[in-house]
Amino acid sequence: MPTADIAALINNLSTRAADAAIARNRIVHGPLREALRDRVRLPAGVPGSFLAEPLFEAMFSWKAAGRTMQQLTDTGLLHPALVAALAKDQPIAATDRVERNTFPRRRTPYRHQVESWLKLREDPPRPLVVTSGTGSGKTECFLVPILDDLYRQRERLGRLIGVQALFLYPLNALIASQRDRLSDWTEPSDSDVRFCLYNGNTPEQMRGDEAARTPWEVRDRRTLRAAPPPILVTNATMLEYMLVRAADNPILAQSRGRLRWIVLDEAHTFVGSQAAEMALLLRRTLHAFGVTPDQVRFVATSATLGEGEAARQGLREFLARLSGRATDDVHVVVG
Repeated sequence: MPTADIAALINNLSTRAADAAIARNRIVHGPLREALRDRVRLPAGVPGSFLAEPLFEAMFSWKAAGRTMQQLTDTGLLHPALVAALAKDQPIAATDRVERNTFPRRRTPYRHQVESWLKLREDPPRPLVVTSGTGSGKTECFLVPILDDLYRQRERLGRLIGVQALFLYPLNALIASQRDRLSDWTEPSDSDVRFCLYNGNTPEQMRGDEAARTPWEVRDRRTLRAAPPPILVTNATMLEYMLVRAADNPILAQSRGRLRWIVLDEAHTFVGSQAAEMALLLRRTLHAFGVTPDQVRFVATSATLGEGEAARQGLREFLARLSGRATDDVHVVVG
């Protein structure tokens, strides 16, 4: 980024942050507001300014796997229909322009992504922890193999009914952030592979014309209970409700024996009593879905779980306690 653009960005951040802070304190006295605004709008780093001096940190690129998405398809690791959905059918010789959430055939994924895909294809299932920096594609580490599994099933069975993949996020904002990516990568399935973002804001029922616009996404509770999609993105509170609420029994009934994946994103948020509660909740979840720990692939991801062999062993023990599996069964992937 050019120096002038960086300076403009810092100035804009300083100005907006100062205005937001003053507005939040609801100061109604005009001269006082102006005096505070003049004070906190000083350039970043100047004594009395709202922002400190910017800190720049050099980052190196994540290690590439050495094979493109098309090559991974040719070897059989990825299903052609999934790769077409990820790439939006862009040919290998397409321009370098990449649309939203596009994973072109010519792109080389990161090494930790391919390692995750390989491990999550193994039988019998093994728990997996992915620890890597922000922006390193951790979501693709589990989402690509899950979608690959569902696209392969779709080829044999058609429309998939029943929850097979359960994504647990600590915040509704993180749940909502998955909508665009899931929409782009499930839309080509002609509604055979669907998903639902299930939280307290999910309406009881939507008008038919509104739901028909996005047949790949289940957007209301009535549809969720009538025909549960294979991917359910939710939080611990809603999962707890689903296990005890009579109205949600149809979700469990149609999903018994089908649950194959449990994903804990931002796993570092589960510590102390929260981790213990999550472990108990997962055991109840397995019982309600009619599966055992050895039948489910548990995945935990975080950018802040630590490095080094001692940290890796701690990660194995962490996911082993949550999943009810043996520590030696847990595999750790480091970006």
